[in-house]
Parts: sequence; C-alpha cells; structure tokens
Amino acid sequence: MAPKFGAAPFVLIRMESGKLTHADFPRRIPAPVPQLSLWQVDLNDPAHAARIAAADCLCSREQAHCATLRQAADRRRFTGARVGLRTVLAQRLGCAPSALRFRTGSHGKPYVEAPGVAAFNVAHAADYAWIALAEAGGEVGVDIERIDPALGLAAMRELAAHCLTPRECAWLASLPAHAWPSSFFLLWTAKEALLKALGLGIADHLQHVSVVADGAGGACRLAVVPEPGQLAAHAAALARIQLYRLAGPDGYAAAMAWVPPA
Repeated sequence: MAPKFGAAPFVLIRMESGKLTHADFPRRIPAPVPQLSLWQVDLNDPAHAARIAAADCLCSREQAHCATLRQAADRRRFTGARVGLRTVLAQRLGCAPSALRFRTGSHGKPYVEAPGVAAFNVAHAADYAWIALAEAGGEVGVDIERIDPALGLAAMRELAAHCLTPRECAWLASLPAHAWPSSFFLLWTAKEALLKALGLGIADHLQHVSVVADGAGGACRLAVVPEPGQLAAHAAALARIQLYRLAGPDGYAAAMAWVPPA
C-alpha cells in the first residue's frame, strides 16, 4: 500500500470572461491563493506581441537556445515566455529586464541568484505562456497544455499506459469516453506542476507519484507509488504540497503546485 500524504485542495480558478484590451504585459490573472501570483503572456494579443517584439533583453545564451528551435512557433513561444518572465522579475527587483542573470538547477529549473527573488516557474503551450511566483516563499510549479482535439481515445490510452501510474489509469478507465480529454490533460498538468515544484525531472518521475482526483467533489489527494526508495527524500515537501486545478483559456488544461515554507 502506498504511503499517503496530506490531502491537497484541488481548486478550480476561473479566468474572467472576455478579452482584455489594455497593454498590461504580462497580464496578471487570478491565482488560487494570495501567497501566489500568476501572469499570462498572450501571443495573440497585439499589445503583448508588440512588447515582445520591442524587447531587447534576452542574454546571449537565451538567444542561442532560441536559434536552435526549428519551428517559428516554438521560437515565438520561447521568446514571449522569457521576455514575460524577465519583465515580471525586473519589476520586483527594480532593475532592467536585461540585467537579470539566470542559473539552472540540476533538473533544468531556472532561478535567479539575487536576494529577495521569489521562486518562479514558467510554462507555455500554443499561444500562451504562464509565469507563477511563490510570493510568500516556498517552491512553485505551473503547467498549461492545449487539449489536442486530434488526440483520439486510443492514443490517450497508450500515453496513459506509458506515462501515468496504475492508480491514475484506473481512475481514467472509470470515466466515460467523452470525459477522457479533459481528465487526461488534468492529470498531466497536475503531475507536471507537482514535479516542477519539487524540482524533479519530469521524464524520470512521472510514475513515482500519483495525482488522484475525486470525480465527485474535485478534491485531490497525493500518494507515492510503492517503489522502494522513490521520492523518500521529498516526503516532507509532499506532506505540505498544495495542488490546484486552474481553468485557463478555452481548450486548455492547467495546474499549479506550491510547497509552502517549512
């Protein structure tokens, strides 16, 4: 039997309907709790696109990475996310966006070596980039994914078998076919946000922790898959972690995870 950790609320946060037309960049959107903040870059918003195009703040390493991306859409997403992140952090630190110096953790999670910088995380999918900050300390992870309408039930079942735990696959199997797309991407974004908050590599740990959603009430509980030694070093963080489902733009799934300070 897998050891269970504290119940984590699975809260639905709805964005305001309608498209805002002001030039706020990035645009602040509702976060699940006051200790967190959440920001959105909309690549289809002309004001956001203009701000990104006018920015000259990426470092040589970011520019070099962008140049390795083959698809123009990927280069656009990467640039928008990095400009948005630099803008948010620079506002907090009172410096120019170009002055920020990023470092990378052991699993690729970026951080800034400067006093007073909140932990942050970035995710992007299709036309959106989201930036999450742990304003009150701790660690944060966020993920947003476009629900691919071309991904059929058979493909989702195959992905689930390779990427999800038996506990998660059993929950999906209990659902009607029409509920699979939103539910599959719900699990995917929640797991990715969770692992990012823990600072763990996604590919190596997808099957080491389960996200179980209560279909009736939307509550969420976490349990470690019973594999000897897996995530034992993160037991304290898993006992404190809070996991939130976020309602993003139409056709997207999103989630956010926060590990409060001990």
